[in-house]
Amino acid sequence: MEVPPNLDLLAGCEEYQVPSRRAKRFRTIAPTEVGFAGTDVKFSAPLLDFSPFGLSVKTSQEVKVGTVFRLGVKIGSDYFRAAGVVRAKIPEGFAVEFLAMTSTDRALMRRLYLRLEMAARPK
Repeated sequence: MEVPPNLDLLAGCEEYQVPSRRAKRFRTIAPTEVGFAGTDVKFSAPLLDFSPFGLSVKTSQEVKVGTVFRLGVKIGSDYFRAAGVVRAKIPEGFAVEFLAMTSTDRALMRRLYLRLEMAARPK
């Protein structure tokens, strides 16, 4: 499964790291939607930032910490899918930790993260 080299979501990517984080998080300038499906709710929300361990989204959707979702992010013509749990509410939305994903999805997620990391490097 090949990730297209010129993804729009890489344009203007920025990185940042909070001292307590396990990995750098990357924000994308181009809009990227994350789809969520829970036991009684389905919705999508714009991606705020992304790391190998989770992501955060901007939404006014009410969710409780501990809620488990299936989530999907479109990357080029493919979808990265995972199970995730809401770990924190943030002022703009909420943060999700990845719980499980297939080996194919993990490889796609790693390629996306590496592309975001390379796009954020100073030229």
